[in-house]
Amino acid sequence: MRIKEILKITGGKLLSGSPDTDIDLSKISTDSRTIKKGQIFIALKGPNFDGNEFVEDVFRKGAVGAIVSVLGSRFSVLGKTIISVEDTTKAMQDIAACHRRKFKIPVIAVTGTNGKTTVKEMMAAVLSKKFNVLKNAGTENNHIGVPQTLLKLKPSHDICILELGTNHKGEIRSLAGIARPTIAVITNIGPSHLEFLSDLEGVYEEKKEVLEFLDVKTGLAVINGDDKYLSKIKKEGIDILRYGFKTSNDFCARALKPAKNNIIFVVNNKMVYELNLCGTHNIYNALAAIALAGRFGISYKPAREALFDYVPVKMRLDINRLNGIDIINDSYNSNPLSMDSALEALKYYPAKAKWVVSADMLELGRHSVRFHKLIGERIAKADVSGLLTFGALSRHTSSQAMRSGMRRDRLWHCSSHDEIADILKKTARPGDAVLLKGSRGMKMENVLEKFKSLKV
Repeated sequence: MRIKEILKITGGKLLSGSPDTDIDLSKISTDSRTIKKGQIFIALKGPNFDGNEFVEDVFRKGAVGAIVSVLGSRFSVLGKTIISVEDTTKAMQDIAACHRRKFKIPVIAVTGTNGKTTVKEMMAAVLSKKFNVLKNAGTENNHIGVPQTLLKLKPSHDICILELGTNHKGEIRSLAGIARPTIAVITNIGPSHLEFLSDLEGVYEEKKEVLEFLDVKTGLAVINGDDKYLSKIKKEGIDILRYGFKTSNDFCARALKPAKNNIIFVVNNKMVYELNLCGTHNIYNALAAIALAGRFGISYKPAREALFDYVPVKMRLDINRLNGIDIINDSYNSNPLSMDSALEALKYYPAKAKWVVSADMLELGRHSVRFHKLIGERIAKADVSGLLTFGALSRHTSSQAMRSGMRRDRLWHCSSHDEIADILKKTARPGDAVLLKGSRGMKMENVLEKFKSLKV
């Protein structure tokens, strides 16, 4: 894209360089720490940082240009391209949106309360059997990550898969407006970010806004047909594929064998699939990928191979065996729905004894205490040997577990990751399984690292 086109898109001012310079958008970077020679730096500004302060630094590292939000001539550097805009984040989004519209390829937007990253990765694995697929890196699913991914689009790409996340009203609409998806996938509706989205109806209304950007003649929606909210969707003009365990779905699954780290299930009574994962909820995630496989001409055998070979994303029910103890690390995030799924996975996990480490579920607003108590009740009724909690809200989980019949000497409310690791070291034995769960802000992966560092 030429600089003069960027100036037109952003309404920016060229402080240095030629308007006829052509730049590779895939070389745009927002991280001054990892900037490489030949890249373009966008100086994003947030509550706790200001990228404008690092412009000189990125030039010393070899950057050839920068988009900044500070007016003035002090950024005029010989041989460098420098553009000044009012808002660098919006500028990046506008450039990405314009760039995306140049590509007439399928763009798949994946949203929902839980399973977004796993569904995105499974879909990419299946579709990559036949196509060159671009996808979000990790969980870069917000107002910065989505445009960053779109800027990497090249003519060699056949399909783009974008995970869209939200924790405030209007964010899905904003992201979908940038991405302009041709296919929308909605995994489920559950209690998450209720502090900002009010209630489940609010979550539903926010997530389904992605459908408004689908073409009424060619758009496709792939939705969880078992979800009580999503099952209500009947958008005229848009093709809808539904998946789940109910026989009314287009892709109906029946679990054959949930085991330690392996799930076998059959789809529509004829196609048998196997996942090297724990947790039967992963069947829902796989079904979303299976539903799209047929639409893109991926036959049963390569789709089955892709799902069989799929390796879980880090901190999403990935299993770590330490001194004979299986630590099921599901610490990337936590909300009531994902907690239920994790406990269901633990239920079928073969172990001598089972332990739950449960930290705070954040951003639940006025519902926080109620949901933490419900989790405590659920854990007390499960076949677990002990519960370790962490965080102010999780005190309610611990106290409710005791009120629901769990023995006091099987409950520990801990003040640090070190204390959790130390208790597990003293109580868990070879052959046991430990579920590690908590919201991102609780950083429960640290427990795993602390546990690794303790002497046998």
